[in-house]
Amino acid sequence: MTQPAHSSGSPHHAAHPPLARKQRGFVFWAIWVLIASYAVYPTANWLASLREQRFDFITPWDGLIPLVPEFIFVYFSFFPFLVLPYWLVQQPAISLLGKRQVAGTLICGLVFVLFPANLAFDRVIPEVEPYRSIFSAMFFVDKPHNLLPSLHIVYTALTGLAICQAQWPKGRVWLCAAIALWSVAICASTMLVHQHHILDVVTALLLVAVLYGVIRPAPAELKHPA
Repeated sequence: MTQPAHSSGSPHHAAHPPLARKQRGFVFWAIWVLIASYAVYPTANWLASLREQRFDFITPWDGLIPLVPEFIFVYFSFFPFLVLPYWLVQQPAISLLGKRQVAGTLICGLVFVLFPANLAFDRVIPEVEPYRSIFSAMFFVDKPHNLLPSLHIVYTALTGLAICQAQWPKGRVWLCAAIALWSVAICASTMLVHQHHILDVVTALLLVAVLYGVIRPAPAELKHPA
């Protein structure tokens, strides 16, 4: 009797295609997000530096926000945070996240060019190391005009929501709570290191809501997620 082939029906082999699709999808969209951000962000900042007229998107409460240099580590934890979907988000949600991030980048870039902003805070370099070196390097690279809406917050909120949407149905409430707390800490850090104002954060969150409303999964993806 002829034995059935094991290569196509094996659970071991069946498990690989979704994983491979997820990895390829993450890399594909990560490249496009990097291209969009590195094309848009520095260009908008350069154009803003040439403008004589800039805008003040400042509230009375911004003056009450202290500089807390220690939060610079939370601020930069944004970068490893963005990599988490590689392990925690499946297709087609990876593609949705990438599309929303690229669209958010382009929208933010347009606003940055049309409404270049002034930073309400004096750019103070802390006296104590390692904060002195970190803040000096950050101020050298980043001009304070790409403020509203905060692209830092747009990426953070989109990533955090994508992870929680993927993990909550699996019963990983503790993971969603940790991601939510980390996201809130990053949002707070943008203000506590005096890189952003309250309105920058609020408008970024509103933009995320708009992106979720406009860029939605196809009906087939809702019925048969990969």
